[in-house]
Amino acid sequence: MGEHDNYGKQVMREAAGSAYCDWGAAIEVHYHSGRPARIDCTVGSLVGVEIESRVSKQVRGAVLDLICHDYQKKLLVLLPVHMNDAAVTAEQCRFILSRFMDVANFRVVMLRGTGFGPQLENDVAAVKKALGELGWRTQSGHVA
Repeated sequence: MGEHDNYGKQVMREAAGSAYCDWGAAIEVHYHSGRPARIDCTVGSLVGVEIESRVSKQVRGAVLDLICHDYQKKLLVLLPVHMNDAAVTAEQCRFILSRFMDVANFRVVMLRGTGFGPQLENDVAAVKKALGELGWRTQSGHVA
C-alpha cells in the first residue's frame, strides 16, 4: 500500500507545489482526547486533503477526519486500488460530505493511476482542477 500512498502524495505535491504541506500542526485533527489524528496533507491554509486507496469502509472512516479538520475546504483523493467499486465509494463519500458541508466546499477526485500504474499528467491535472474549483490560487495568483 505504500506505493499507492507515495503516488497520491506525489500527485498532490506536483499539483500544489510549494503550498503542499504534510507535517506539523496544519495536518492535525484534534478530538479533545489523546493525541491528534492527522490528515494526509493541506494545500496552503485553505484545503485539507485525504488520500485513500483502502477498502471502502476505511475510506469512509477517513472522511470523518477530513470533515473534522479545521480548514474550510476539503479534498478527498481516491486511488482505485482496494475498493470493491471505487465509483460507488466516491459517490458515498460525496453524500457523506454533503451531509456536513456545502457542496461548494469539497471535492472528491478519483485518480486514474496508482502506485503500480501511474498516470501522473492526467491525475495532476484532475487535482489542479479540483483545487481551482475550491478557490485555491497558485502563488502567482492563477487558479490552480
